[in-house]
Amino acid sequence: MNIPNILSIFRMCLVPVFVVVFFSGIDNAHAYAAAIYALAGITDVLDGIIARKFNLITRLGKILDPLADKMMTITVFVCLSFSNIIKWWVIALIFAKDILLIAGGVKLYKEMSGVFKSNVLGKAATVFLVVGGVSILLFDLQSPLYKNIFSGGAITLSLLAFFSYLYQYCKFQKTHDTTQF
Repeated sequence: MNIPNILSIFRMCLVPVFVVVFFSGIDNAHAYAAAIYALAGITDVLDGIIARKFNLITRLGKILDPLADKMMTITVFVCLSFSNIIKWWVIALIFAKDILLIAGGVKLYKEMSGVFKSNVLGKAATVFLVVGGVSILLFDLQSPLYKNIFSGGAITLSLLAFFSYLYQYCKFQKTHDTTQF
């Protein structure tokens, strides 16, 4: 077990902590929840930097890292939806995309013992969701204009990321080129 994988597992452990803090009802609960989500985002960046810089990229890490990201993102936005801060259908679209990507990653891992590297659109979608989620939690941004801009951006980036991964998978299936891992 290396440091990047430990950071991914740490992010997974932050998921229930986020939920408890978000719904705790304590003063500034959403600000504390935002800090937890921001910490998860920072550890995501750190594990990637450490893994690449010190050549600590592992097959396990290729599964844990995106899984930790999806777990946290889905949890945050389901909590926001339950609190009527974000519409449920926005979360449903993002959730469906993430479930399809996880299922595709598991299928690819079983077929070829590997997964695709994250791409720019996937990273952009994750950054947008983290920054947007933290902003909503910290600043109580509930104006219809902000919600529409955020929802539209989240859906657009999520769908673009999904289709870019789908294209990458179809291209891989066509060529069976394992150097794409």
